[in-house]
Amino acid sequence: MLNGKRILLGITGGISAYKTCLLIRLYRKAGAEVRVVVTPNALKFVTKLTLQTLSNNDVYIEQFDIDEYKPEHISLTESDIFVIAPATANTVGKIANGICDNLLTTTACAFNKPILIVPAMNNNMWSNKFVQENITKLTNAGFNILYPSEGYLACGVNAVGRMREPEEIFDETVKILNPALKSSQNLSGKKILITAGGTREKIDPVRFITNNSSGKMGLALAENASNMGADVTLISTFKSDGSYKNITVETAQEMEQAVKENLKEQDCVIMAAAVSDYRALNYSENKIKKTSENELTIQLTKNPDILKEISAISSNAKIIGFCAESENLLENAKTKIKNKGCDFIVANDISRKDIGFNSDENEVYIIDKNLNINHIEKDTKQNIAKKILEKVFEQV
Repeated sequence: MLNGKRILLGITGGISAYKTCLLIRLYRKAGAEVRVVVTPNALKFVTKLTLQTLSNNDVYIEQFDIDEYKPEHISLTESDIFVIAPATANTVGKIANGICDNLLTTTACAFNKPILIVPAMNNNMWSNKFVQENITKLTNAGFNILYPSEGYLACGVNAVGRMREPEEIFDETVKILNPALKSSQNLSGKKILITAGGTREKIDPVRFITNNSSGKMGLALAENASNMGADVTLISTFKSDGSYKNITVETAQEMEQAVKENLKEQDCVIMAAAVSDYRALNYSENKIKKTSENELTIQLTKNPDILKEISAISSNAKIIGFCAESENLLENAKTKIKNKGCDFIVANDISRKDIGFNSDENEVYIIDKNLNINHIEKDTKQNIAKKILEKVFEQV
């Protein structure tokens, strides 16, 4: 797939630098010539000899550490693409602001062909407003950004900041160097609204009704849609560290209001949130005290059916709903898409313990309004999110 292509791989000083060893092998196995330029700190995580052996080329570190000076930053720009993975917050900031204080950043400044930046850092660093401003600057300048995923970080937390896997970086490189492949998954110019998480319906100041939704599916959809170039608005019951617009809500009524306020001009709305069907009819301003009675009756009332409402009022946007069922999965999903009036239903079986709520994996069926069924076998929610978007936008 990369036969004859010349890839310049930039490695900076992050713990995920070790993954680039596999990335080099993937590039070379696909027929590419690979040259590597590193920052000095990168060599604290992976050795020069390893990189030389895998790439079968010299490793470039500094411009002035050779006896006979040559403008390496210019000769390196003869490559077809410059992939910087991992890209630390420090390097992202330097490139975004034209700072050229090492060979890697100097080469990036002189490089006039596609550059793919693959950030990796602590989640707090990734969400820092200055880092996000730098990412936005690079995106607006035409850089390709492969956003970090959620996962276990070196600091010991599960959060957004993890470098994408070598296989994902390889796939993105192939798409950039082969525009015909990239065009089918390019959502640039598309506006997508996505909901995520489980709503909370308050009973009193300390109690509420909710469900087991973790929001991972909706978050994966938002991340993938953003990575594919879409203008994403995520309405969720949790705060996201992504570089897209994020509106946080708590209740079904708040989600309804936020969705309707942001519905205009959307190309697609994906209702991945688990919205509570009922809420307490009478909210108690004070904590309900335990009494001597053995029973407590709480009267419930229906929440708005957001999916059905927006399907009725939106004439332009594709509307996608989700269907979590514990029995008769396909039959219930088909009934739901007829009743709701949406364009697609994504159905999954919540009776299984290995997928669905709170899991990193899922298995789903995508059903369109003509009741055609597309089965996506068990996979990570990140990969399933990408496949859902690809399927939906086949017809947009």
